[in-house]
Amino acid sequence: MSEVADNIKIAQAKMEAICSRREYCCADIREKLRRYLLSEEAVEEIISSLKSNRYLDDSRYAAAYARDKSSLAGWGARKIEFALRRKGVASEVIREALCDIDKEKISERMQEVVLRKWQSLSKEEDVEKRRIKTIKFALGRGYSYDDVYAYVRSLK
Repeated sequence: MSEVADNIKIAQAKMEAICSRREYCCADIREKLRRYLLSEEAVEEIISSLKSNRYLDDSRYAAAYARDKSSLAGWGARKIEFALRRKGVASEVIREALCDIDKEKISERMQEVVLRKWQSLSKEEDVEKRRIKTIKFALGRGYSYDDVYAYVRSLK
C-alpha cells in the first residue's frame, strides 16, 4: 500500500473516532483533514464516507449546537444562526434547528440573562443609560430587539 493510501486510512479512522464521541459539522472535519495534507479529492471522499456511515450529519450537529448554545450559553436565535452560517451549515438546516428550540425556554433564558445584566449595572444612576447598556448586551447575545426592549422597559 502506498504512503498516501495509508494517510487516507489513518485520517479516516481518526475522523470516525472523533465523530463517534461528539457531533461535528462538515466544515470542522474538513479543517481537521487539511492538517493531514491530503488532496481535496481525498478530503471529500472521507467526508462522503463519514456521511454515508452516519458519523457526520450537519442536521444533527446544528440541532445539538442550537440546543446547547440556547440553554447553556444563553445565546439567542440570531447569534446561533450567525455562528452556524460561519460553520458553513446550510440555511435550511439552520432554520430547522432553530425551530426545534423551545420558544418559551428561549424567552425565559433571555429574561434571566437580561435581568442578571440589569442587576450588574445597579450602580448606574441614569436609568436610560442602564437600559441602553442592557439592550446592547442582549442584542450581542442574539436576542431580538423587540423582545429585549419590551422586557427591559418593564424593569424598574
